[in-house]
Amino acid sequence: MLKSLQIVAGLALSCGLASAQVLEDSGPYPAGLSPVQFSHPLAANSTVLARIYYPAESEGTDTPPRLADGPYPLVGFSHGYFAPPQFYSELCKHLASHGFVVASIGTEAGLFQNVDRQAHDTHALLYWMEEQSATSGAFFEGVLDDSDWAVLGHSFGCVANMKILEWDDVFTVAVAMEPRMNDLPSLSTFDGALHVIAGSNDIVNPPQNNAVPFYDEAAATRRRTYTVIEGAGHNGPLDFPSAINPLSHAEQHRLHRRLVTGLLQAEVRGREDDCYQLFGGGAAGEPITSEAVCAQPILWVEVTGTDLHVGGASVPDLRWAVAAGVGTTPFSSPTWFPGIDPQQARLIAKGLVAPNGLSETTTPLPSGGPATTLQIRGGAFSLGSVTWTRLATLSLP
Repeated sequence: MLKSLQIVAGLALSCGLASAQVLEDSGPYPAGLSPVQFSHPLAANSTVLARIYYPAESEGTDTPPRLADGPYPLVGFSHGYFAPPQFYSELCKHLASHGFVVASIGTEAGLFQNVDRQAHDTHALLYWMEEQSATSGAFFEGVLDDSDWAVLGHSFGCVANMKILEWDDVFTVAVAMEPRMNDLPSLSTFDGALHVIAGSNDIVNPPQNNAVPFYDEAAATRRRTYTVIEGAGHNGPLDFPSAINPLSHAEQHRLHRRLVTGLLQAEVRGREDDCYQLFGGGAAGEPITSEAVCAQPILWVEVTGTDLHVGGASVPDLRWAVAAGVGTTPFSSPTWFPGIDPQQARLIAKGLVAPNGLSETTTPLPSGGPATTLQIRGGAFSLGSVTWTRLATLSLP
């Protein structure tokens, strides 16, 4: 357990900042949908079918993309067995409302699923979308930004996504929902970020035989997390209930929306503070349990009322410390927390990272004082070396 230390009153912080919107709520954009079909040299099928979900000017089919607030990150989605992309429409529309372009593959969705062909078609779909974004006059001209690509999959779709890495390291972030375990050499060599979501009551892909080894074999990742939704079954991300589980389908879907949105926001956009709702106090009372092994630590910062919550995902049992300092001057000392003035910084947490790789400290915010900027950084320490988190900046009125 981390030891909580009160920030000294000299930081002169005010309180009462509003909490962020919960991630399962719709984002600021209407979601557009465009069914597409195309041919591509990277595809296995001569005609590739897909559905593209995107931030739009108004909700509907083939409504104009909202370019004024773009461009946006690309996420490839790969479906499970006997589950066409329209079965996941609500989840994909939700991601589009939060500013992602989701390219959902529609091939190999019948009774006989060829996962290798699905992988090739998803691979082709990602490149086709990039080409469309760069083509003058195309419907999707200019919609994609230059951020690293991410993939999202369900069940056998997770296998298809990881197979892509056997011939092209085209993505750096993967989110796997209720994954099916398979012979996947790419799992042990993938050095990006992998986030696994499982249902405790999944009888199609029981977690101990599927999600757990899927997570455990990814030992080369810079970040990996494993979250179990307690009482959930196999089909939580689908638009409709298809089995009876202790947790209602509405709750299963809500938690999938929260987890997937937050993980993509953190990894693709660098919004690590959203992890407060996934792994920190913002998940208190939710039927989820998580663990992490993050060689590149995650740092989240959240203010609720008069409390400052600072948490992290790192490597279990390493030493962990978090410091806070006032001001925006770049850090001048090469030996202590980079980005924070050592003359004004104070430790707010120190100790061993918990066995599940997750830690959080809650500290009261002193009231009163002038407007200020608070800088926060954490570090994970091992054998004389340290891996720093990002430098979080919090503006307080």
